[in-house]
Parts: sequence; C-alpha cells; structure tokens
Amino acid sequence: GTRTEKNAQALVAQRGSEYRYFVKEHEGKPLYVVTFGNFANRAAALAAIKTLPAALQSGKPWARSFASVQKEMRK
Repeated sequence: GTRTEKNAQALVAQRGSEYRYFVKEHEGKPLYVVTFGNFANRAAALAAIKTLPAALQSGKPWARSFASVQKEMRK
C-alpha cells in the first residue's frame, strides 16, 4: 500500500492489467492498496508472490481472500 494515489496509479500503469488498487482508511488517512491477480486458492497466491519482481517482494506482500478485499472496500 501507499499513502499517495499517484504512486498506486503509476505501479498499476507500469505493471499491467493484473494489477489494480483500491482505497481504504488506515489510521484515519487514505491508504491505496495495490492488488495482483486472482488465484484459485491461497497456495496459488503464495506461489505467485514468489514470482513478483524483487522490488515488489521487498514490500512484503501477503495473500488476501477476495472476501477480505471486498470487506475493506465496503468500509
């Protein structure tokens, strides 16, 4: 995630259509959360993390269920 929407937009534009972002509130401020892909199960999502470029892996990405992302978006 990033605190600036322009950073999220730039990452999505640079990386391609499998990347998306949404905004949520964190500690009273907007946080722009970038997501990648749609996977059949958690194991597949965890395996995909290992294929991300090193620059993205350094951000310590984690696997989330679609339901948890939807819940965040509704808040």
